[in-house]
Amino acid sequence: MKRCVIIGAAPVSGALLRQFSGRTGDYLICADGGYASAREAGLVPDLLVGDFDSLCNAAPEVETIRAAVEKDDTDMLLALKEGLRRGYEEFVLLGSLGGRLDHTAANIQAVAWGLQHGVFVLLADENNLVTMLQNDSARIPRLEGYHLSLFSYTGRCRGVTVRGVKYPLEGACLDQYFPLGVSNEIEAAEAFVQVDEGILLIVMSREG
Repeated sequence: MKRCVIIGAAPVSGALLRQFSGRTGDYLICADGGYASAREAGLVPDLLVGDFDSLCNAAPEVETIRAAVEKDDTDMLLALKEGLRRGYEEFVLLGSLGGRLDHTAANIQAVAWGLQHGVFVLLADENNLVTMLQNDSARIPRLEGYHLSLFSYTGRCRGVTVRGVKYPLEGACLDQYFPLGVSNEIEAAEAFVQVDEGILLIVMSREG
């Protein structure tokens, strides 16, 4: 499946950018100030999207979609929508975590927006991987040093099953008011996660 990598304006290392944007056939979008990070890493994007309030000089040699400063969508969501319009169904959002908290929250909502539109969205930085699962199951590989946390993104998630972990669940109910699923450990080669009803926020995190 063709993948679209989007670079946002939050701090991100050049090593991580090169790691996630080095696959042949990836389409690279920079959302506004993410172009500065790409340029520092020696990457040339396929597309620039945004209002450029944090980027003084957009690159004239790169295809650019310029939006109004006063708009409803964030630059990251604009880039995600444009990638979807161009036919991509798998997205990795870099420079999407660890900056302003409001922007991080908006990017988590962008994952939910992608889920509602039938595409897979992953937020990633050096120490965190974030995605969502709705009325479905997934297998999550064990990564050395990472903890697995599950949160209810809807009011309740019913029928939550987690296997291959230190603290398994079978048909449990998670809600927004108690973090029962935080900081689990994958003990098998992979964890099996299932939710029968609701949206699960899935976070893989390690110490910085």
